[in-house]
Amino acid sequence: MNSRIFAAEKLWFTSAVLFLIALLTAPSVAHATYKGANGRIAFTSQTTGTWQLYTMNPDGSDLFQVTDLPPTENLAWFPDYSPDGTHIVFCHDMTGAVELYVINVDGTGLTQITHDGTENIFPRWSPDGRRIVFSNLFSPGFGFHHLVAMNADGTDRRQITDRLWDDYQPEYTTDGRRIIFSSNVGGLVSALWIMNADGSGQRRLTAAALEAGGADLSPDGRHMVFYDHQNTENSTNLWTSTVSGTGLRELTDPAELNAGNPVYSPDGTKILFNAMPLSDPNGHLYVMNSDGTGLNLLSECTDGCPLPDWGARVQP
Repeated sequence: MNSRIFAAEKLWFTSAVLFLIALLTAPSVAHATYKGANGRIAFTSQTTGTWQLYTMNPDGSDLFQVTDLPPTENLAWFPDYSPDGTHIVFCHDMTGAVELYVINVDGTGLTQITHDGTENIFPRWSPDGRRIVFSNLFSPGFGFHHLVAMNADGTDRRQITDRLWDDYQPEYTTDGRRIIFSSNVGGLVSALWIMNADGSGQRRLTAAALEAGGADLSPDGRHMVFYDHQNTENSTNLWTSTVSGTGLRELTDPAELNAGNPVYSPDGTKILFNAMPLSDPNGHLYVMNSDGTGLNLLSECTDGCPLPDWGARVQP
């Protein structure tokens, strides 16, 4: 994996400042996508000189700055739209610890929802918008995380994995009954796993050689898109498969793009992702059809504009 934009998933915030700068182009996490009409795209950028959260139309127009938060060198905000497209959950280190926050898409109503002073990252909404699952650091020395679920207001917090390995990048399935996540359990570089929403019934989905990570489920719940060579220095490609891990199909060419952060559009017809052309040191936002055809550059980003998510259109 390359070393400037896409490896946000292994950024342990105890040493995040230097590590995030060094890995600004390595692959990162994907986000939950829930069915609906295509709305706006969210991403982090330092367009105004500091890292902030922005949204824009699917064609790249009407850029809107959502946050105006204290300066930080942490670009790994991991924004995720609520299923109805009205809120965004993200993480930030403005208190000195990495906590979770929810904000309205118009920039109002910023609310801190974790207060434990540790490191809480990769927040993802449940399909009904009532719960949020995320990764919580339990081993600063190794950068290992447990998965935790809680109500969207931060109450009823429950740890759902307890392995002495790193569990990260969680995402609910579209029925809310299961969670797909990445892990290095067993000494693997990375693999995708699935479990029940309470943490029971854990089962590996992808082969060790694929080194898979960052899965996003299609809005119909039948497929997932992810990238390979997670946590390595190899060029990363995008793949799709069924939710059970069968029917693998490679979508991008590693000889052309180092691609990561894939997310489906809410209507399921498109995939949004970050990629760095081999001839360009910067990562940009691209869109393609869900079968890998019709690749188009959406937005050029000199600072990387990492970690995108695609929200549903907000109904009046």
